[in-house]
Amino acid sequence: MQIIRIDVDTQNGFCTKDGHLYVPAKDGVIDNIRALIGDAVQNRIPLLGSVDSHSYDAWEFIENGGPFPAHCVKGTPDWLKLDGTLPPRFRFLPMSEGAMCIGEAVAGEGNRVFDQERFCQEARTGIGLYFEKEVYSAFANPNATPLIEGLVKDLGGVEAVVFQVFGYCTGGFCVDAFALGLRDRGYAVQVVLDATAAIDTPDNQMAGLAHSRTTLEAAGVQIVTTAHTLGTV
Repeated sequence: MQIIRIDVDTQNGFCTKDGHLYVPAKDGVIDNIRALIGDAVQNRIPLLGSVDSHSYDAWEFIENGGPFPAHCVKGTPDWLKLDGTLPPRFRFLPMSEGAMCIGEAVAGEGNRVFDQERFCQEARTGIGLYFEKEVYSAFANPNATPLIEGLVKDLGGVEAVVFQVFGYCTGGFCVDAFALGLRDRGYAVQVVLDATAAIDTPDNQMAGLAHSRTTLEAAGVQIVTTAHTLGTV
């Protein structure tokens, strides 16, 4: 099976004590996340992901009537990826409708269209590709569905691919949303649960990891460990 790794929202805003929506993780979680990313880079495993890219008027923020403090506002330190979670080359994909453009590669040649073919090429050559989003699911970014579909086809089709999802946060939030979005589209999905951090809420009985295990397995997601994923057990 061809692996695609999915790094969800490993940003300062969630992962560091100075983050504006800091989510404490169990011992070893950050190390596991970095190990999964390092292994993907070393072995040219396609590495996709998401980043919360909020603006000041995001509905999620308490001051706008939402449940969370303002966090991961684009352009602030809170928005930046956690140290050790970016490959040497990477690209952030904005929430844009229609064709995406990227800058010129040679002076004077003009902007280039960032299309499915370029996405596949970059994913297969070790470039990390991160979908910006303002809600839990990366599939709110209109580019996510067609670009991921194209990559799966390029790698041999649905039966040939498995997605391995990790990051912030489980407990019914962004990791779960990415994994369930992939399942809804018919893909095989694993969640590396010991490479995630959970938000505990009254809705999940203050046990976010257990809540995710139950709901994800019910949807056909396989729960795995970092050691299993890296082939060390």
